[in-house]
Amino acid sequence: MVQTTWRRSPFLPNVEHVKPPFVRKLYKENEIKIIDVRFEWEYEDHHIPGSILVPMHVLDQVLPNLGLNKIAIVCEHGNRTTWLVNNKYYLFKGMKVYNMIGGMESWMRFGYEVEKGMDENGELWKRFLKKV
Repeated sequence: MVQTTWRRSPFLPNVEHVKPPFVRKLYKENEIKIIDVRFEWEYEDHHIPGSILVPMHVLDQVLPNLGLNKIAIVCEHGNRTTWLVNNKYYLFKGMKVYNMIGGMESWMRFGYEVEKGMDENGELWKRFLKKV
C-alpha cells in the first residue's frame, strides 16, 4: 500500500505536492496542463489523456517555451518530479506547480483513465527543441 499525503514547502511556496484526485479535478476543469516528464517509451506505454510529454532531460529547454503558468507534473512513481521541484526549482519560477504524489502508478491505482501509444502531445517537445 502506498501512503500519500498532501504537503507544501515554505521554501517553495508555488509548489504543492498533491494526490491524483486533486490533479484530476483541476485537469477536468481545464485549470491546469499535465506535464509528463518520463521517457518516450514510458509515455507510449501509458499516459494520462491530454498530458504533454516533456522528458526530464530536455525540461530546461522546453518548459519555458510552452508559456504555461499552472501545471501538474507527473512521472512514474513521483520520485523524478519531487527531485525536479526540489533541485531545479528555478524552472518553475512564476508558475503554480502541482507535483503529483505517487505518479502514474498512483493515478492508475485510483482507476483513472490512461491511453497507450504516441500522440501529438507526445511529440510536441521535439518541435520546441528544433527552434532552440
